[in-house]
Amino acid sequence: MSVAELVCQYCSHRNSGNPAQCGHCGAPLPAVHRPSGPAGHAGPAERVVAGVERAASATESVVAGAEHAVGGVEKLVAGQYPRWQWVASIAGIAIMVLVLGVTVVRSCSTSLASMPDRGVEQALPGQLRAAVSCQRVDSTAENCVIPAADPLLSGGITGGKDLTLSVALDPPERRADAVRNWRTAGGTVLADGVVFVAISPTATLRYANTLVGLRFETGAFIGRAAAQTFMARAGLTP
Repeated sequence: MSVAELVCQYCSHRNSGNPAQCGHCGAPLPAVHRPSGPAGHAGPAERVVAGVERAASATESVVAGAEHAVGGVEKLVAGQYPRWQWVASIAGIAIMVLVLGVTVVRSCSTSLASMPDRGVEQALPGQLRAAVSCQRVDSTAENCVIPAADPLLSGGITGGKDLTLSVALDPPERRADAVRNWRTAGGTVLADGVVFVAISPTATLRYANTLVGLRFETGAFIGRAAAQTFMARAGLTP
């Protein structure tokens, strides 16, 4: 008994029963017949060929089913989310990121602008920094004052007067020259290393820290001993 089998030239699907079109893809079929031997008399080679063909047909069916599934998912996504919506969403996200970036930059700029400007006096040792009131001369110099009633000046070491300080921050190339000039100006040198301290002939205190570039000279004390007392109280002793 022979069974008519038609093989689709489009998808290679094996069909039977309908010689007009492929049951898998719907394409028209050519009349290709594969006669088979009598039932129960197929040889080993024929059985192997038939098994391979059945396996190939099953594989084709699985692949076709996967393709249909993928196509269905694509159609579903395309139907629910048109292309213009995806484009609009991406554009919206980009705009939000840009706005957020601009906001952060402006916020940081505002914060920096609102921060108090740290003056030259911030380089002074702690006790002096807490006692002085300063006025800026330029970006590297300030004129400061310690009130006569401040504990640093107790005992009349300035003759009851406020004590002035000329404070500067020297760049590295000028630090050695400033100390050299003070050293040759006379007076009593109390320290001459990284920290230079001297009492001038007019009883002013000269101080320089060549490591950070801090340099200041005070107004006159009532004498050398008074200048040394102030130096000890202000923590300027090397």
